[in-house]
Amino acid sequence: MAGTSRRTGSRIGARLARLGAIGVIAALTMIFTPGTASATGTVAPIVDCYRDNGDGTYWVVLGYTNTTGRQQIHNYGTANQVYPTRLQGQQPKQFANGTVHGAWTVRLTHAEIFYQNARWVLNGTTLQYSYYVQYATVCPPTTVLPADGNGTGTAVALGAAGVFGAAVLVRFRRRIARLGTAPSAGPA
Repeated sequence: MAGTSRRTGSRIGARLARLGAIGVIAALTMIFTPGTASATGTVAPIVDCYRDNGDGTYWVVLGYTNTTGRQQIHNYGTANQVYPTRLQGQQPKQFANGTVHGAWTVRLTHAEIFYQNARWVLNGTTLQYSYYVQYATVCPPTTVLPADGNGTGTAVALGAAGVFGAAVLVRFRRRIARLGTAPSAGPA
């Protein structure tokens, strides 16, 4: 009788472990699988505001609009590049649906903005910083500049949570396996 309940507990534990592993794999797949370009809608850069630092440099707060109806991924390259090239890799690659303000910031010198054609080219749309530093809204003094860079912090955190969850599942399976082979404490 005790052997039957141990086998049933072991099967339930194994099923729970499999379901948990499937859940972790599904979550990681959704996080790290790139979206594909849509025939309708577009992803375009926007300037939220800028701040003159008073030392010949400017902070430019950037965002984007995504009208495709779903998350898009534009890897660094011809569809997602910034100039001057020293900034390449700081811009986001993942673009949530809708309008996102404060996705990232860029610090540029006066010369880069006005004489070196500093810009962000995203999905065929070119955003010239020089125009926005002349005509865009000045950031209020209370504006908190984005600290997460290109927005990958959330994806990294979710990936770490998935790894932690997998480790918990492995430990759970080992515990179930040990209980399945341990002698029964109750009457037979």
